[in-house]
Amino acid sequence: MPHDSPADPRDRRQHDPEGVQSEAWKQTLEDMEAIAEERRDDGWDVVTIMAAHTDTVSRDMGEEDTFGLFHVVPNNYAEKFTDAYDSDEYTEYLAYGTMIDGFMFVVTELIDPDDDRSILIASRYDMTFADGMVTSAEDEGVLYTHVRTIDGTILGTFEHEEYEPLISPPHANT
Repeated sequence: MPHDSPADPRDRRQHDPEGVQSEAWKQTLEDMEAIAEERRDDGWDVVTIMAAHTDTVSRDMGEEDTFGLFHVVPNNYAEKFTDAYDSDEYTEYLAYGTMIDGFMFVVTELIDPDDDRSILIASRYDMTFADGMVTSAEDEGVLYTHVRTIDGTILGTFEHEEYEPLISPPHANT
């Protein structure tokens, strides 16, 4: 039986009745493929990965004071990631994205500048639940990206000393 009270705005944001978030996700995946194609045209080796889910975890929530963005990758992407990633070689990153309805839609590019390799990770995460993660990053002066499998196995971790692009909308201060 329908009720007359207005819909909870959080429900509306989560359910995306106008398809705004669905369109943003589609655009994020298209952006990832365009970046990958451009890099490949320049002779780079590129791996593309779509995160099935991304959590924003604070120090208080994580095990052993682990915090940051936790990208959960399906098993069919796990081997692609582990075959390509070496934390000593991937030393730079770029982030491409936008914030829509409190969600960050981001392509994170992990870069091995010496060997012309990159790993592109498409993700979507809810910034309305990220205050603890942001506080942890501000306290520590770094933010971490963790790539893990559905069962929780950490496949790799990347440290972002400059993390603003991952936690705020582009051009927020202009």
